[in-house]
Amino acid sequence: MAIKVPTVQRIERSDVDGIINAIAKDGCCIVKNFTDAATVAQVEAETRPYLDADVPWKGDLFPPETRRCANLAGRSETVREKWLVDPLIRACNARFVDKTTSNFYGETKHTYTSEAVCTIAVTLEIGPGGKAQRLHRDDKNYHVDHPDQTKTGYQFGTDVEMAFMIPGVKTTVENGATLAIPGSHLWGSDREPKVEEAIYAEMDVGDCWIMLGGLYHAGGANRTRDQRRNVHGLFFARGFLRQEENIYLANSAEDVLSWSPAAQKALGYTLSSPNIGFVGFVPPLQYLRGVPAEALGDFDPSQEKQT
Repeated sequence: MAIKVPTVQRIERSDVDGIINAIAKDGCCIVKNFTDAATVAQVEAETRPYLDADVPWKGDLFPPETRRCANLAGRSETVREKWLVDPLIRACNARFVDKTTSNFYGETKHTYTSEAVCTIAVTLEIGPGGKAQRLHRDDKNYHVDHPDQTKTGYQFGTDVEMAFMIPGVKTTVENGATLAIPGSHLWGSDREPKVEEAIYAEMDVGDCWIMLGGLYHAGGANRTRDQRRNVHGLFFARGFLRQEENIYLANSAEDVLSWSPAAQKALGYTLSSPNIGFVGFVPPLQYLRGVPAEALGDFDPSQEKQT
């Protein structure tokens, strides 16, 4: 029996309710006219020096043809002051990622809301010959156990992360447009994704791809000879998924490197498997020691190689 593959909804940015309803239904959508070509061109100018200076990744996490601009919000004023704080992004995070609870503080009942924070902002550029990623959920980093919602429909509060991907060029099947399985955010954790269930999210400059952390997706293969496909990604997670005390700003690198390995680990200076806590794609202790990214490979030794 043929597999029925759903399509991706394409919605104008002014239709905020329509966007939120599409994300709840499909786990994703494409927002039309999220931004303009001039803004995209400015971000290109701000990120290009970092992309050109990047070196191939030695492990399995990125194809060697991929180039990265880490710390995107710090390096691009346009991304930081226009896209990161965009009202549509805030509205989506408020509906899907923010967490509100009520508790008694003494005899008074208080309501607290932890707002989403940007967990990573990065530009990824796939060059000619770059292989496709494997289908995956971004929230694997947060060890989410997904309930099966295929019969009940989407339950708000079950996702802890969402992403906003803004293309720097027109993305196509040929140059590496994102593969995704609409509706897979409803699947339980035991269901395996199949490539034949996925569709390509082709986008024009000015569009924005929005997806939940529980959606199965993958970066596509770049089958062209001369096109480079770059996408600027803003990923948000629940604000409490970090340490209460920001110890990283309280201690010098010299002090941290003098601590015992056990203390360094307990205080968060190592990575949480598989990929949480790096600095410019370098594990924190190696970063403090000045080890360059090109000398390293995949973060998690359990990551199997793609055949």
